[in-house]
Amino acid sequence: MVTVKLFGTFRLDSGIKEMQLEAKRVKDLYPQIMERVLEVNPNTTLTMKDVKGCIVCLHDKQVRPGTKLQDGDEVVLVPAVAGG
Repeated sequence: MVTVKLFGTFRLDSGIKEMQLEAKRVKDLYPQIMERVLEVNPNTTLTMKDVKGCIVCLHDKQVRPGTKLQDGDEVVLVPAVAGG
């Protein structure tokens, strides 16, 4: 099991703080995250594009979607923010 923590608009829109998921790579989490978000909030404005565009950290280090995961890992998703 991997612990996935959501922040920013992901948490605000879904109401989900964290979830436990099974995955071998970071990118395997994406569809599971969207599925869970849609279960909790069917009217969510979040899309798969939003999830894939987020910053992903594994144990406080930014990683790529192909990064391998192990049981007990903690993954944090932070939506990319633009502004000026």
